[in-house]
Amino acid sequence: MNNTFKLKLIFITTIFLFGCSTFFHEKSISIYVSTNYPDQLIDEPSQKLRQRTLLFGPYMPRISGGGGGFSDNNLSYEGPIKGAEIVALWKMPIEQKILHYYVRSEPYKGIIREPRNGHNTYSAGVSLGPMRVYKEGLTKKKFKTSEVAGYTAYGNPLYYRWGEWDKLYYTTGVFSSRDLQTKPHKFHEIQGIAITAEQYEKLYKRCHGEWKAVKCFMDESFPNLTAEQLEYIQSRKHPDDDDRLAGKFPKPEPYVNRWL
Repeated sequence: MNNTFKLKLIFITTIFLFGCSTFFHEKSISIYVSTNYPDQLIDEPSQKLRQRTLLFGPYMPRISGGGGGFSDNNLSYEGPIKGAEIVALWKMPIEQKILHYYVRSEPYKGIIREPRNGHNTYSAGVSLGPMRVYKEGLTKKKFKTSEVAGYTAYGNPLYYRWGEWDKLYYTTGVFSSRDLQTKPHKFHEIQGIAITAEQYEKLYKRCHGEWKAVKCFMDESFPNLTAEQLEYIQSRKHPDDDDRLAGKFPKPEPYVNRWL
């Protein structure tokens, strides 16, 4: 076998292996989500009352009602997230009442994306309201304002809760669900606002209807808006909102998770 043939064989083999690697290791994103409130109801009867909806750029992960640490959701790559919009709404029952919150990023202040550093996969950690982590997952500053959220079988503190009730926190990079709970991370925060049950139901139907992300936001047409809510909605209005509501954007196609 001459050298020229050997070089061609090595070249073809390399291309084949690279192609297989690209095919079987498609770029993906893992979105880890946490929500944990004091006196939050997590029993079976309250399951239908716990709802969380998140739009993180082009991604709308299927997330459960929550109540614990950062659960994972692996999604196939759908597009870049840098500078993209964030919208979230959640309904959470606690002992005395049901909480309803809404968050939207300001125009031109979308997702801050950390470098991928050559990895095929990427990660985002998002907390809708307070997050639940181990002590090791908090900085000294955050630990001072945290509270115990769970104990070991021997009565020692195990989990800690940190974060304000009406804010969304997120971080991006390359990490696992356990990393988020055991290592401190720099979280960006977005201020949200409390909404009524009636407002929540209208928004939930928008976000989970045929238009999904296109119309998933609050506008001035929502019922019984307070001055504070109206100011929040107007401060979050994006330049294309009117066209989105008017149906001038194409309806999103059904999502197929190629990662599964």
